[in-house]
Amino acid sequence: MPNLPMHIFLACEVARELDWGFVNDNLGSCFLGSTAPDVRAMTKWERERTHFAPLTIRESGSGTRRMFEQNPHLAENGSQSRETRSFLVGYVSHLTADEIWITSMFHPHFGVESRVTDTQLEAHILDRALQLDMDRAVLRENDGLSGPAAHLSGSGAAVDVGFLESEVIQEWQEWVARFLTWDFSWERLKRALNRMYRDNGEVQEAVDHFLVAMPDSLQRAYDKVPDWDVQAYQARVISETIQQAKEYLSAA
Repeated sequence: MPNLPMHIFLACEVARELDWGFVNDNLGSCFLGSTAPDVRAMTKWERERTHFAPLTIRESGSGTRRMFEQNPHLAENGSQSRETRSFLVGYVSHLTADEIWITSMFHPHFGVESRVTDTQLEAHILDRALQLDMDRAVLRENDGLSGPAAHLSGSGAAVDVGFLESEVIQEWQEWVARFLTWDFSWERLKRALNRMYRDNGEVQEAVDHFLVAMPDSLQRAYDKVPDWDVQAYQARVISETIQQAKEYLSAA
């Protein structure tokens, strides 16, 4: 699934197109919300606790629907702080981005049905490499996301969604702020694969080989997923996030 830089970038685009006052006034909360489902990386919780849907989903919108079903008070207009509602717009963008990646990018291009020439490991390396290259482009084209980073201070203080403790939100906010100060590095590919294949020396050798062979090895990812498909993915995430935000959260 997309990483934090791409999630923040997509939330920026959603906020810009929605142009809702409570989001514009609390952009930091929106950006923080767009990363918050991945707090599980820090807390070690099960994925469904923060994403509200399994990796086996076959349609987007499942996680957002389940989140509001389990927490109906979050959709009650006027009962939440403006910061919380902005946070939820970002949260919905994250769930949508992950689910559209699973259903329209991973399964068709890197899933079992697509592995005619690639092994599972090769497909996972290409999938993660493509995600990281999207991060690299976003960071390069948006001044390292310095704009969104400047909004993060205090962005979680007034957020109350119920299913995330305030202490967890605060600690995550501080972690995301630190993350955005780090330079992009392809070493993240090794860490990503190590999380999937814990302490597997052969896997790390395969990643090393991929990195040494760049940019030719990265081109293999774009042979599977051309750039126009990546752009179409981003456009679909923004469109569907806006649709879901309008369904569950009003502009008032």
